[in-house]
Amino acid sequence: MNSRFAIAAFAACLAQSATAQDAGLYFGLGITAQHATTSAPGFGSYTPTANDFGLALTGGYRFATTSTLAFGVEGNLDLMSGKLMSDETDACSSRGPTWCELDTMVRLRGTLTTDVGGGNLITASAGAVMVNGRAEDGDGVYVDATGFGPSLGVAWDPSAIDLPLRVDLNYEWITSDDADNYERDLDMVSLRLSYMF
Repeated sequence: MNSRFAIAAFAACLAQSATAQDAGLYFGLGITAQHATTSAPGFGSYTPTANDFGLALTGGYRFATTSTLAFGVEGNLDLMSGKLMSDETDACSSRGPTWCELDTMVRLRGTLTTDVGGGNLITASAGAVMVNGRAEDGDGVYVDATGFGPSLGVAWDPSAIDLPLRVDLNYEWITSDDADNYERDLDMVSLRLSYMF
């Protein structure tokens, strides 16, 4: 847990004077809330879910704007509390080879930002996500697992408040993982609120 706060402090120290609206480097520090659903093909309707929260770190680079559009690249790191997923019966209880809990999410995406008027910025992003957590990979076999899949997001930088805040909505689905004995699905929806530097 101490390493998570060290990473957050490091990101805050790297913060520069450029805001998220400017071309150049930007950083963000905030919180995230996530809803995750998992299932395993061939194991009936057992679909554990979890509502979790965590620390949200953002770092990106926005290239010089063209008219009202700006292109960039952005990375996100979400450090979750690792809540155990459940469908009346907890995951990792030999009901099915699903994901059990999620600890870390890393996203790398390309971004397209536009000013929709009044200084309000909307950013669309697409790329990839890597998730780390624990999965059941056989009867009584619980393993650390890493999964990969596509990532989509939309973000809003409101101008109505006098703070550099950003709200992100993300959707991801894991298409493969390194727990090889069984296939499993994982869908994630997250909402992030960040203070941008």
